[in-house]
Amino acid sequence: MRLWLKMLVILCLCIPITETQAEEDTHAKYVEFVEKGFRALFQGDNPATIKAFNSALAIEPNHYEILHYLGMIYAEDSSWNKAVEVYQRSLELQPENVEVLYSLGIVYFKLNQWEDALTPLQKVVSLSQQHARGYEVLGKVHVKLRQYDKAVEVLNKAITLKPKAAGNYNELGTAYLNLKSYDDAIKNFKKAIEYGPPDFAEPHFGLGTVYQRSGNQQKSREEMQIYQRLQKVAADHERFTRLTRVDPDNLEGWVGLAKVLMQQRKYKRVIPVFQKCIELAKTQNASAATIASFHHGLSQTFINLKYPKLAINSAQKAVELVPKHDLYYNTLGSAYAMMGDVQNAIAVFQKAVSLNEEQPYYHLNLSKLYDSIGQQKLAKQHYQAYQLFLSKQKAKK
Repeated sequence: MRLWLKMLVILCLCIPITETQAEEDTHAKYVEFVEKGFRALFQGDNPATIKAFNSALAIEPNHYEILHYLGMIYAEDSSWNKAVEVYQRSLELQPENVEVLYSLGIVYFKLNQWEDALTPLQKVVSLSQQHARGYEVLGKVHVKLRQYDKAVEVLNKAITLKPKAAGNYNELGTAYLNLKSYDDAIKNFKKAIEYGPPDFAEPHFGLGTVYQRSGNQQKSREEMQIYQRLQKVAADHERFTRLTRVDPDNLEGWVGLAKVLMQQRKYKRVIPVFQKCIELAKTQNASAATIASFHHGLSQTFINLKYPKLAINSAQKAVELVPKHDLYYNTLGSAYAMMGDVQNAIAVFQKAVSLNEEQPYYHLNLSKLYDSIGQQKLAKQHYQAYQLFLSKQKAKK
């Protein structure tokens, strides 16, 4: 809102003192529409924003900044051609406005008009040599146009400015792949995986392709399997998101979404989903075991986020609902251990062992805790139990 107030002051100051009353009234109407447009913009009402800005521009058409805002709203609504028209009008008024040029380049990219995207994006990086986003999109355009040597040059500049941008490494890997520079391609695809989110599938496809072309079929299969698994998870995420949006009381949809988000390690986003599962499960009179599983999921989420107190609370609720579930005690013990509460952690892990003695990792947890407090004999006993039951598990496989 402060930005708008500043703009309003500037607009008002631009009115010449010698204006006639009619001119003043006309400009006041323009300002009224602009103000209305920004209010709608802040409220997320795109149709009202478009209507107000168009009304303002019908009165005073030569305001490049309002044209830019209008273009961004059209782009947000995927009205790409209208966005192009408005951006071009803005550039006629201020041809070297870097952000409008960048916005125009983005829209051409969305329209798959790669050649058209080149000119505004090249101008962006020429006018602003630290414009990392400009280099990023320009590099992608060169890849789309199969101008791989140029893509390498531009994307390396983008990476210099944003050294942890996973998408740039993936695009650079693609460029090197097509230049048959396989070692460089592998290095960049691996960087994309390192810096990207856990569900970033594309660099695994790139790696699989590199390994296939360079004759390493085993690694190619491994990477393609990862790619296919991540693609399935992404499809499931879309499906369950759509299901919960259409039917907010569909417990199955929320459970599916929670599982997908856990697979993607999007722990902050899964918290409200598990909370919704608990709410719906109680309302729909689900079993205690079902509700307990959601509290347990929350506990695991809080552990991954390193919030041990919250993890303890959730795990305790799961245990109260289902007192004989060994996994719930193991999670509770892990939360106590994270808190540094060794005695409670040991007691809870012992309960987990009493419910499932042949689970090797319960013994490993106890071994580590006993070792931390100097009880070497007990630490050794549980470590031996861990090795024994682990070997039995492997033998069954």
